[in-house]
Amino acid sequence: MPYHYLVRRYKTALLLLSLISLDSCYINSGSDPAVDRRETYRPIYSTYDRVRTVETLDPQPIRTAGKIYIKDQFLFINDVGRGIHIVDNSDPASPTKVSFVAIPSARELAIKDSILYVDNIIDLVALNIANPRNVRLAKRVENAFTYAAYPPMHNVRFECPDPEKGLVIGWEKAEVTNPQCFR
Repeated sequence: MPYHYLVRRYKTALLLLSLISLDSCYINSGSDPAVDRRETYRPIYSTYDRVRTVETLDPQPIRTAGKIYIKDQFLFINDVGRGIHIVDNSDPASPTKVSFVAIPSARELAIKDSILYVDNIIDLVALNIANPRNVRLAKRVENAFTYAAYPPMHNVRFECPDPEKGLVIGWEKAEVTNPQCFR
């Protein structure tokens, strides 16, 4: 074998060995390496009673518009996670807000005849909208849906939910020590 080939091989081996040994170096930043603090997600809890409270309120500003359903001259606008806005659209040039039906964690809606169906985290709520100015609870099917007790984002660490604290209704960014859950 030529001499320059052996020297190049020796240099390559020495470089790889140096990189491997540098990889094992640890620089103490002053914090405890056993404590992992990361920006991650923490659950927001509520009680079943609070989540299952459906009430008709005065018109509210729309924060996060979702699906829109049209029935007769009324628009039913989902405000994602908050409830349903009812708007009288008999004069499309000047629609009038009628009321807001507060339904915590509402994401989907459908209407058949005079019944508005809305999800309420794990329950299916049926509301009588025969008179959109006076919406009434017609029926609630408890535990109709399964719910995911993890953040909607992927590749994130999060504080594991604790069922003793209540129902997870959302997630907030927070610094969590040693997050144990990952999605």
